[in-house]
Amino acid sequence: MEESREKYLEALQLVRKDQQLRSHKKLITAIQNKILGLEKALAALTRETPPPELSQDLKSLIKKLFSFSKNKDTAAIEGAIALAKFGQYESAIEEFKGLMEKGTLPLVAAKNIIRCQMAFTSPDAAIDQFRQWLSGELLSNEQLKNLRSFLGDLLRKKKIGTELPEVIEARAPGPEGIQEEEALIDISSVSIRLESGPSEGSRADLDVNFQSGNVISVIISAKNKNLIDSFNVGTRLEDIEFYSPIAIFRGSGTISRKTRIASGPKQGDYLFDITINSA
Repeated sequence: MEESREKYLEALQLVRKDQQLRSHKKLITAIQNKILGLEKALAALTRETPPPELSQDLKSLIKKLFSFSKNKDTAAIEGAIALAKFGQYESAIEEFKGLMEKGTLPLVAAKNIIRCQMAFTSPDAAIDQFRQWLSGELLSNEQLKNLRSFLGDLLRKKKIGTELPEVIEARAPGPEGIQEEEALIDISSVSIRLESGPSEGSRADLDVNFQSGNVISVIISAKNKNLIDSFNVGTRLEDIEFYSPIAIFRGSGTISRKTRIASGPKQGDYLFDITINSA
């Protein structure tokens, strides 16, 4: 099955290269679903195994195939997020760190590192990472203040009372001339009204594990079978409350991806991508 997954990844690459075939969205979606189906089948054969070590070529292929933005910097972020979704958490973190060093959307990359560490390592790792950035020069004072607020919000939701160090105004400024996309609101969690199933009418409160543009990713525990069964690709979520460090707002979304996590600390749980339609 590992070989089959690699072959489908290669096929997807060929389709995207072909001028005529790359416009066939149904074909691309069918191949992507095959890849996700193989991930699910592989997960069923493993139990609490560490993430598989993928070759550098395959990691590069994953980044390329799952980077959809026409903006080069945003596509680089999407590629790193794709690695995390394929269970390559350490590689994803290293990729984000590399983007920060290059000055590629450093604040966006930093927030995704924090999300990875909170979800797959530990809150302590995220706090230690913030302290490292605080003493470095990769982020400006304003970016560090934004990141402190972002991490503080995640910690409060986990009921972790650690007080984060303040950003010292006298520290050396971060790199000059970096243009960050600040228009996007960081979403730390969501509350979704369930429209069907045994829990119809109730709300499901979920942490956001990744965010890229208007697509957020959440992980649902394998124990919550009713919720997993009620969420499928194409399911419309008409009533979602989005929580961010600065505001709470309401909107709708659509389940755009559903996959069972094959390895690592969240093995057996399900990862869902939700495309925000309106907010």
